[in-house]
Amino acid sequence: MLDQAKLLKEAWDMKRKMEKIQKELQKKVVTVSRGSITIHITGGLEVREVVLDPGVEEINNIKLFAANLKNAMNLAISEAKEMMQDELKEVTGGMNLPGLM
Repeated sequence: MLDQAKLLKEAWDMKRKMEKIQKELQKKVVTVSRGSITIHITGGLEVREVVLDPGVEEINNIKLFAANLKNAMNLAISEAKEMMQDELKEVTGGMNLPGLM
């Protein structure tokens, strides 16, 4: 019975640490630029800002602009997820726990 209580306490502690890290990740921002597009996204995958440089010719080429926007968004999401995984590794000991991201 004592082992179960210890396991429950450890699980509760891990949950609290993970919640704290997830709140901290909301404050951290990843910035990625592609062409005339800059994306600012949090570690919680919330897009904070999309900045367009209007002086760049690519805005007149809608296909190039769309490709750069897609690439910038995908890269920003990928980097934010990587940051999230790095932060959560400390709590999970490197275990891959489904449903965390």
